[in-house]
Amino acid sequence: MTVDDSRAALQRAVRDLWNAVAELVLSTNDDQPEEGDLAEQVAQLAVEIQARLAEALAGFAGGPLASSEDALRELFDLERLLREASLIYWRDLRAHGPVSQLRGSTRRRGGAWPSWWSGVEQSLERCEEPLVAVGQAVGGVWRELVTSPPTETTRTNISRRSS
Repeated sequence: MTVDDSRAALQRAVRDLWNAVAELVLSTNDDQPEEGDLAEQVAQLAVEIQARLAEALAGFAGGPLASSEDALRELFDLERLLREASLIYWRDLRAHGPVSQLRGSTRRRGGAWPSWWSGVEQSLERCEEPLVAVGQAVGGVWRELVTSPPTETTRTNISRRSS
């Protein structure tokens, strides 16, 4: 695999994750039982994840990179955005504490709230596999960058003398 191939795989993985998070954003916003701080908080977190993924996708807009130094810079920026998205997902939406609080709160509210949260949890679960795939794709790009010969070459002019 080349650096360009691994970049393309990363771009596909980010797009797949963005699509899964887009579904999450829809389920948090469109299916809310009523306007409320709880649903707005969850929806805002999903939008924050989506914003970072959108920024990561925009990073691919430049096409092929001229040098391995450019690829390293791009990967550094992409990895930061993906790490931030992952942190929001795991810390704020999937960790035991927030999930326990959300389940308890939706049960206490009753009505359509438990059903809404159940749908949100299902959407969250569908984000997990693409999130793991993005991490693996980032690792693939790093592997290619550190094991591939540099794309920039310098020519050394060696004069030859004839005897």
